[in-house]
Amino acid sequence: MPLLLTNHPFEHTTFALWQVAEPAEIFENDLPLSAAESEELRGLRNKRRLEWLASRWLLHKTTGAPQRMPLAKNAFSKPFFLDQPDLYCSLSHSHGVVGALTSIQACGCDIQMMVEKMPRIAPKFLSERESGFVKQFDHDTQFELFHLFWTAKESMYKQYGLKALDFRRDIEVTNVHWDGQNGTANGMVQKDTYTNAYHLKFGKIEIESAGNLIWAVCL
Repeated sequence: MPLLLTNHPFEHTTFALWQVAEPAEIFENDLPLSAAESEELRGLRNKRRLEWLASRWLLHKTTGAPQRMPLAKNAFSKPFFLDQPDLYCSLSHSHGVVGALTSIQACGCDIQMMVEKMPRIAPKFLSERESGFVKQFDHDTQFELFHLFWTAKESMYKQYGLKALDFRRDIEVTNVHWDGQNGTANGMVQKDTYTNAYHLKFGKIEIESAGNLIWAVCL
């Protein structure tokens, strides 16, 4: 399949989306792996294996490097480039689509195919203030905003990288601007003595025969 999207949402930052239609062997044959990565891959099967390979293949393409840089994971499973710690990255996948983000700053990305269950689970991740904001809009816009807030909070959670965040209490999204296709917002993670502010960007892309997908990136 062709590349669905490649852009530069922030300076010195590259984000890309790929709809996976190839067999795993296509990516595996073009993806030299470290010993640790090969060991991790052996424990994966079927769709999870395919998305693991495709996301790392796509991540390599976003770097523009002539040779692939192997990934490692910290104690909280956050990926990083083993040989280039000053280049940050983030990965995501949803319903056969993979996303990859690289930046010279700590970053996070998330993608989510728009699904009917999102309004039902929204009370688990929206604060009262955020829920009140969403309810100002018509039904279709609310549906998009539920996905927007979810991907925003997931992207900040990935950038934070230390787990154990309450999405309703510890992660806040404010100043949301959304035109139905693209948007921006501010974010904040506050956990115990830790506080960090974020810039967020969003987009929606229609994927043929699959539906609409919302993506979010944060720095």
